[in-house]
Amino acid sequence: MKTLLAALLFGAACAPAFAQKPAPENATTAPPRVLKYRFVPQQSSITFELPTTFHVIHGKIDAWRGSVEVDPARPGGLKARIDMRADSIETGKARRDLDFRDRMLDAARFPEIVFDGSSYKGNLAAFEPGGVVTADVSGTLTIHGVAKQIQTNVEAAVLNDHVVVAGAVPVFWKAFGLGDLSRLFVRMKEPMLVVFRLWAVPE
Repeated sequence: MKTLLAALLFGAACAPAFAQKPAPENATTAPPRVLKYRFVPQQSSITFELPTTFHVIHGKIDAWRGSVEVDPARPGGLKARIDMRADSIETGKARRDLDFRDRMLDAARFPEIVFDGSSYKGNLAAFEPGGVVTADVSGTLTIHGVAKQIQTNVEAAVLNDHVVVAGAVPVFWKAFGLGDLSRLFVRMKEPMLVVFRLWAVPE
């Protein structure tokens, strides 16, 4: 789902179509500079897929902001955050949008969905234009006032003036205490899959 989500950030089950440039075999060190980026929502997407009995509901989060920072002096350390507005969810149907915002997320009481990334496992040696870096990212996802630890795999394609971070993460929404919008013959299922493609520029 604000995923809902670097920052948000970062999900399993994704296969972005980037041409990978492997790091040299003897490259084991990260770049010496601090990597600090902010995400550009206008160039990015955070979407979700929620399975039900007969079909899959497709939605997106329209209003969000985020940033990520990695300091090579702190191997494995990560500062990433994505703040998403719960009332910005859209599913293509106005009535269903209201149900998601009011009944499922209770957006009036819990207006924000937040991902805080705290650590990663990966090699930053290929972090240069033309390179592709993969990493396992761990952090906390907070929805409906409930915080849960999550881990996901991300892939970052490094270009001359920006980076594209892509991935997906399954969200087991019942664990966050979200309202169940199931009806008599149409049942909501788990997990919801949050897919992201985040355009980041250096700060």
